[in-house]
Amino acid sequence: MKTFDNIICPISNVRFDGNLDRLSVFFNAILIAFYMITGNPIFIGIVVIDYSIRAFDKQQFSPSKMVATFLNRYIKIPPNLIDQAPKLFASRIGLLNSGIALILYLLGLQLPSMIASGVLLIFTILDSVFNICAGCLMYNYLVFPFYKKKLNI
Repeated sequence: MKTFDNIICPISNVRFDGNLDRLSVFFNAILIAFYMITGNPIFIGIVVIDYSIRAFDKQQFSPSKMVATFLNRYIKIPPNLIDQAPKLFASRIGLLNSGIALILYLLGLQLPSMIASGVLLIFTILDSVFNICAGCLMYNYLVFPFYKKKLNI
């Protein structure tokens, strides 16, 4: 897409399978949707745990990644090696957003919790279904300009 050609993303030298990651993020989207439909905080709690593990660079212990890896043995999605840094940043955004949704629920604020969950659901669907990294967009417009000023670029 031409719109996203000039987006600046965080970079690292670590590469991993982006297709497998998209599948695991899709499982989080399903859990978020279940939370929004049922109002059961267990679902968003699992998402918080999953993003907590991912945000601290321990993807191999992520429940959704384990399910995606198991499922991939049968559906055999071809690997697509991508840079890990944008996905790590997106996981941290996911942790923040899902954590806010869970805290709002625990405070008895169901509507704001559902709104935060809806935003997270949109981000996860953009990533898993359309391969659009909302984390990269946030980084490009909210983080990079300050980093750019610091470097005098």
